[in-house]
Amino acid sequence: MWCRRLVWLCRAPRAGCHSLWPPRDRRTMPSPTPRCHHTAPESLKCAWQLHSDHLELRYADTLMRLDFVWLRDHCRSASCYNAKTNQRSLDTASVDLGIRPKDIRVDETTLFLTWPDGHVTRYGLEWLLRNSYEGQKQQVMHPRILWNAEIYHQAQVPSVDCGSFLQTDEGLKEFLRHFLLYGIAFVDNVPPTKEDTEILAKRVSLIRETIYGRMWYFTSDFSRGDTAYTKLALDRHTDTTYFQEPCG
Repeated sequence: MWCRRLVWLCRAPRAGCHSLWPPRDRRTMPSPTPRCHHTAPESLKCAWQLHSDHLELRYADTLMRLDFVWLRDHCRSASCYNAKTNQRSLDTASVDLGIRPKDIRVDETTLFLTWPDGHVTRYGLEWLLRNSYEGQKQQVMHPRILWNAEIYHQAQVPSVDCGSFLQTDEGLKEFLRHFLLYGIAFVDNVPPTKEDTEILAKRVSLIRETIYGRMWYFTSDFSRGDTAYTKLALDRHTDTTYFQEPCG
C-alpha cells in the first residue's frame, strides 16, 4: 500500500492543490476539489480610508475625496432617486450634515455604504470616478487657443457661410469648433437685419429676455444718455454687470 501511494505521489503533478490520497477507482470517484484559497483579484485596485466627515477612496490611480453628505444625497436607490426622470426623491434638507456611515464595504465594482438608519447606498466605482471632482479634473478638455492680436492674424480663423450654418449640421459643427478653439467665430453673407440676426442666434442657443427685450437695434443715439450709444471709443469693460448673470 505504501509503495502504491509513493508511486502515485511521484506521478502526481506538483502544481495545484490536490488531496494526498489517490482515488481507488477513477471510474467511480469524482475528481478532488481544489482546496486553495484565492487572493483578491488583480482587477480590484481599490483602497479606502475613513475620516471624520469624508471618505478617501483610491481607484484607478485616482484619489477621491467624497463627503458623507454628498454620498448620502446622491444615493441612487429606488427610494432616493427616480431613474426614469433622473431626479432625486430624497429631500436634501433632511440629510443630517453630520451624517456618517456605520459600515463600508467595497468589492471589485461597487462601494456599499450602510447609514445609521439602516439604508444601504450602492455606488459603482466607475460612476464615482466619472462624477467625483477629482475624476472630472482628469477628463480631456477641448483644446483652446488663448490669442492676442498677433495670434489672431496668424490663425486666420475661417468663417462659415450663412446657408451652411443654418441648413446643415456640418456647418453648425464647424462654427462651434471655431468658437471653442478660438473663443470667436464668424458667419459670412448674413443679411444685415435684426430678424436675420435673431435667426442665427437661435441656431446656437436660446435668446435671453432682458430689460431691453429680446432683440433691439443698436445705433448712435445721444438721447439715451449712455456712452455705449455714442461714437466714442470704449476701452476694455464688462457689460451688464447689474444682471444676475452678466455677460462674460
